[in-house]
Amino acid sequence: MRFLIDENLPHQLGQTLRIDSLHATRVSQQPTDTELWIYAKNNEITLFTKDTDFFDRLLLSGPPPKVIWVRLGNLRKQKLIETLAQRWSDIERLIALHDLVQVHPSHIETMDFPEH
Repeated sequence: MRFLIDENLPHQLGQTLRIDSLHATRVSQQPTDTELWIYAKNNEITLFTKDTDFFDRLLLSGPPPKVIWVRLGNLRKQKLIETLAQRWSDIERLIALHDLVQVHPSHIETMDFPEH
């Protein structure tokens, strides 16, 4: 599985988690949400974001792409990375089975959507 890490998450997240990923800034200098959505969809890549807009797109358009939505609040970069690293095995297992994985401070939720 490949991941597209949104601009609102640290560049080094993919390297820390040891995942096949690229950061949004490799898609374009300042990519729009639409550009990222289309790129992820066309390349079968899962979006990894803190942005609520991608949840809204799943509601309207359905998958693909799949989305990991980080909802941990405003954590310092290192704490954010540590928290995601600690939960990564669960997140990775769940995103393989579901369209959306929401990572909250106390739990992880999943959702599925009809394809359009």
